[in-house]
Amino acid sequence: MNLSLECVFRTRENSNLILSWRSDEHARAMSTRTELLSEEEYWNHFSKAYFLLKELPPLFAVVDGKRVGFVGFDPVDDEHGAMVSIVVAKDARGNGVGSRLLKEAVAFAKQQGCHTLYAIIKDENSASIHIFEKAGFTKSGSLYKNELVPVKKDKVFIIAEAGSNWRAGSKKADLDRARDLINVAKEAGCDAVKFQVYRADTVYVENAASADYMDKMGIKKSVRDVFVDLSMPYEMIGELAAMCKAADIEFMATPFSKADFEAVDPYVRRHKIGSYEIGHVRLLELAKNSKKPLILSTGAATIDDIAWAVAYCGGKDLTLLQCCAQYPAKPTGMNLRTIPWMSNYFGLPVGLSDHTVDPVAAPTAAVALGATVIEKHFTMNKSFDGPDHSFALEPNELKMMVSAIRQTEQMLGHRVKRVAQEELELFYFARRGLQAIKPIKTGDLFVEDGNVAILRPGKQKIGVHPRFLDELVGKKATRDIPLGDGVQQNDWK
Repeated sequence: MNLSLECVFRTRENSNLILSWRSDEHARAMSTRTELLSEEEYWNHFSKAYFLLKELPPLFAVVDGKRVGFVGFDPVDDEHGAMVSIVVAKDARGNGVGSRLLKEAVAFAKQQGCHTLYAIIKDENSASIHIFEKAGFTKSGSLYKNELVPVKKDKVFIIAEAGSNWRAGSKKADLDRARDLINVAKEAGCDAVKFQVYRADTVYVENAASADYMDKMGIKKSVRDVFVDLSMPYEMIGELAAMCKAADIEFMATPFSKADFEAVDPYVRRHKIGSYEIGHVRLLELAKNSKKPLILSTGAATIDDIAWAVAYCGGKDLTLLQCCAQYPAKPTGMNLRTIPWMSNYFGLPVGLSDHTVDPVAAPTAAVALGATVIEKHFTMNKSFDGPDHSFALEPNELKMMVSAIRQTEQMLGHRVKRVAQEELELFYFARRGLQAIKPIKTGDLFVEDGNVAILRPGKQKIGVHPRFLDELVGKKATRDIPLGDGVQQNDWK
């Protein structure tokens, strides 16, 4: 069967064609909407319901140049999901059109960045259940669900990046400062605290010289000397992990070499690899073979760099982080719109590794754009010596960031405009309708501003939408309407 997909335009002709397919007795019996609709009633449904998701337009199935089926996508509360429904022309049923159409629709939805498809199917509709199960849908409560891309969206995962900011000058001082950082991250409400584990000789070449951004901070040492000073002893890793366990916060550590990875791996639930290691094939190989979730930063990476790494790691339990590789990062370099684009392009969750100095702006904007992870440097004091202190957040700022992120999550709501539960009081109290401004008797003519006007009803019954005013004026009332009451459909003729 040579089946192709064709976009459905919002026309009466298309609406009437689809209505004809769903109106026969068998189609209605198997549908969740069994009523026989008029052309006008179905047009009101069709012209609104199937055109709310620009990325998932309705589609016709075309076989040998003839339209034989329809698939529509409705928005759901799931940010990356959609409800799918199909209908097949009567003379095309029973020959695999429905099965093939659903398969093509699932592939199209995934390509368009949809992570999860849902369907409502009657228990007695065994044919549809078989088709949907064959396409990867499974029963989930009252719905059928097909998770095209694994998405974990319980809440934004917040990583407090300690980096090298644990370094204080002696083993005891280092551990004391690390403990303070861990406790601060926990108190702020972060999900994890992350350190960095590296050795200078496995990061930079010997004659790498000094970094310009460090020179601007007043650090005149070569980058190798800086890394030597900030290298974490391997024996310290277990101690930090134990501190995190005692504080009830997840321990994370970024490795920069094979040896670093092997030292870190026994202590972490997930791995994080930094931006400049995105091409370190041996490091990625270890991460992939560990079978643990991986977070991969993409600062200063090209699309080809990211695509290669995603393909190499397999994409399973992989999260990408948008990142501006500048310390501190300027707002103009953040490019936060990349977050939803990367998520759609790679079919993966995407977060943000933020190096700006502001505690709120970039993290909250990123969450509003769909970020699933936020990583931010923090310190006990910005004035401490070291390359990562000056642009890091101090304890009160870290707490402010976490609070702002959690509030932003609560504010996100639905991706399609609807009346919120919180609005219902004023939805009924203050929305304007056509209200009686004096008692109206059966047979009275409706007169604008004489006996009816566009007003807010308060606790009276709201009338029909003001768009009916011109249709109403000059017509006779079909019932007695008390003062303040709203004019209803069929109240005039």
